[in-house]
Amino acid sequence: WFLGDFRMAQALPTRSVVYEGPMNNTAIWERFDLRPDDILVVTPPKCGTTWTQIIVTSIIQGRSLGDTEMGQFSKWLDCGFRDRDEIAAFLDGMTVRRCIKSHSPLDGITYDPRCTYFAVYRHPIDVHFSMRKHNENMTLDMLNDRYPDDIHEGFRLFLEDELFNGATDAMDLHSIIHHYKTFKRWEHLPNVHLLHYADMTADLDGQVRRIAGIMGHDRDDPRLDEIINGSTFASVKAKAIEDAKRSSGGIFLKPEEFFQSGTSNKWVGKLTDAEIEAFGARMKELLPEDQAAWLLWGAKGRA
Repeated sequence: WFLGDFRMAQALPTRSVVYEGPMNNTAIWERFDLRPDDILVVTPPKCGTTWTQIIVTSIIQGRSLGDTEMGQFSKWLDCGFRDRDEIAAFLDGMTVRRCIKSHSPLDGITYDPRCTYFAVYRHPIDVHFSMRKHNENMTLDMLNDRYPDDIHEGFRLFLEDELFNGATDAMDLHSIIHHYKTFKRWEHLPNVHLLHYADMTADLDGQVRRIAGIMGHDRDDPRLDEIINGSTFASVKAKAIEDAKRSSGGIFLKPEEFFQSGTSNKWVGKLTDAEIEAFGARMKELLPEDQAAWLLWGAKGRA
């Protein structure tokens, strides 16, 4: 009994699954080496990925960055629709501390105890409706079948489907929860940190300083004041609009609309009471109640 507990306590996450879909392809991790000070931002899409990347890269640079400038310091390594070897080569050539983006579950990427992992989550229904808007703005036809014109049919697919072996490519509820479970299991490790969109919205100052402290920076560094002000949703969106004026093409019809409203409770007035009840029942099937409360509401769910 004691030996078994000891072995479990010494266990570490391992890359045991290859996730391959239209949006994610984790095979690249087999030929990519992490560095001891790497920061990994690993989330299901539309949970605050870019927001967190902006915060992390701003802390690394010691100044407030916008989305476009952030992209010079942080790349999505296992993107399924881009040249992953080219991205890996770019990251290999970086001479500053790296911030690596991924949407893959923890069992699909490399775990290194010397690195820092931020897994970010958001109320799954908000994720669903945010992704619906995101898909409408894309020039690529990768997820149109997941977001039909009928909102209620799209929500049914979101609730019922279990596609791509748990990868986030289909953006169904099952894949979001699977992603969460792969990180929640290892939350006790000192370099695995779970963040919630609701907490970042409610207390951006506290969450930015928390992230800075985890990264080994002084939580009271006066430069954080500028970074916090530059990381508000209004500031991030304003910078994105300005950047969009100087860009053309890309995968978005309107790059300035990449950051939508930043609001929560996006389902109000769109879903029926029966659909909300079905969501609650599905959550109970997939996740224990105490864990579900945090996934829905962040720190408020623990109150």
